[in-house]
Amino acid sequence: MSNTSVPTLAYFKTRGRAQPIRLMLAYAGVKYNDKYYDRPGAEDMEAFKVDWLKEKFTLGFDFPNLPYYIDGSKKLTHTKAIMRHLAKKHGLVATDETGLERQDMVEEQMSDIQMEFFMSVFTPNFETAKVKYIAETLPKQLDALSQFLGTRQWFTGNSITYIDFFAYELLDWFRLFSPETVNKYQNLVQFLTRFESLPAIKAYMKSPEFISWPLFGPTAPWGFKK
Repeated sequence: MSNTSVPTLAYFKTRGRAQPIRLMLAYAGVKYNDKYYDRPGAEDMEAFKVDWLKEKFTLGFDFPNLPYYIDGSKKLTHTKAIMRHLAKKHGLVATDETGLERQDMVEEQMSDIQMEFFMSVFTPNFETAKVKYIAETLPKQLDALSQFLGTRQWFTGNSITYIDFFAYELLDWFRLFSPETVNKYQNLVQFLTRFESLPAIKAYMKSPEFISWPLFGPTAPWGFKK
């Protein structure tokens, strides 16, 4: 790889599954090409991702998917695989047994929370599902995360790891979805503020490259249109 080449991270121009990776790259100071596949103005997913579908099986990936990350000869797909690669490369992994155990557990827990959010809320009966989720499910999920975090600065301890980037993005979704619920958990709010105050993250969030909205694609009942 030449000294002038930069990695490419490809996704849609939404936060979605790529945003934790973008945050990691910003934190690590990595210059990269943020490639977008969506078509502006698309109202359905077929139109939204048509350009990706044209290229999907032509790029040499083992498991073609978005997001993907290309750095020289390295070609990776899937959010957490890319995050783990960057974490190892930039020192964003836990370094002791307790930290590694916490890192693995909270990653699985947040993956489950994310999936339950999509399956429970993104339904044809969105408005009813949203009320039920905020009343019954979200508090239980945040209770567990708040207790797990405790008085620690980061989810594995006092050093930031890749899992905090995943946690930030998920918790910020919930803060946008139901701010009154998230605001009940002072340590989670402090975590969000602490993350946003990191100099590299703060600078990135003020830059034109930062995507604050939309979160998801055009078929999502929430997170696309304001």
